[in-house]
Amino acid sequence: MTTDAASADVKVLVFDLDGTLVPTMDDYADRAAQLMEETFGTPFAQARHSYFATSGLPFERQLRQLYPAYETDPVAERFEAWKDGYLAGIAISPVVAALLAGWREQGLLIAISSNNLEVYVERLAGDWPVDCAFGYRAARDGDPGFAKGEAHFAALEKRFGISRTAFLFTGDSPNDAQIAAAAGVRFRALLTDAFRADDFEKAVPGTRTLSSLAELGKLVELGGIPATVMANG
Repeated sequence: MTTDAASADVKVLVFDLDGTLVPTMDDYADRAAQLMEETFGTPFAQARHSYFATSGLPFERQLRQLYPAYETDPVAERFEAWKDGYLAGIAISPVVAALLAGWREQGLLIAISSNNLEVYVERLAGDWPVDCAFGYRAARDGDPGFAKGEAHFAALEKRFGISRTAFLFTGDSPNDAQIAAAAGVRFRALLTDAFRADDFEKAVPGTRTLSSLAELGKLVELGGIPATVMANG
């Protein structure tokens, strides 16, 4: 599904969390690869590559995709237990905080959509200059769950009373690009050491890229980003 290029200007900037707003992905990959090597015998370098190849999904889903013949939930639980302590030392940088605060001052709404666990996302973003922060909640006991993609975008529409045609989502993985395309939300890919521009092109042809979050400032005008300068949506 694509967004009509003539749709309304952007009013809501939506950001992925890990790798986009905070530089956590290399540490995640190292810990995940260590666990995959210990548990499944996958060589560390191969396991690390597999982690990045499936990044953007909750880790429990990454493991189920990578090791469908194994019981993977205990490994995911060990990873999340480690992450609880690790994230206690993570903070948003002053530069990123200033960018978010500046966009809010211009009248834009700022949201986080992450497949990091809901409890971590809410804890991290509690005092950040954002209007809303959504994380991942697994489906269980009648709860359908809550994840980055359609569920988050629908919840943001309801929260803000604004159509997703006025959203711009920025993320750092090809999976983020695919999620945005499937939900009909315009997207910018933040380039990191993990993925090149052609990785995003293969995932969703026509994806526009950013070398830094500051580049969004070149597009943001008072009241939003004109749809005429938006690329893939």
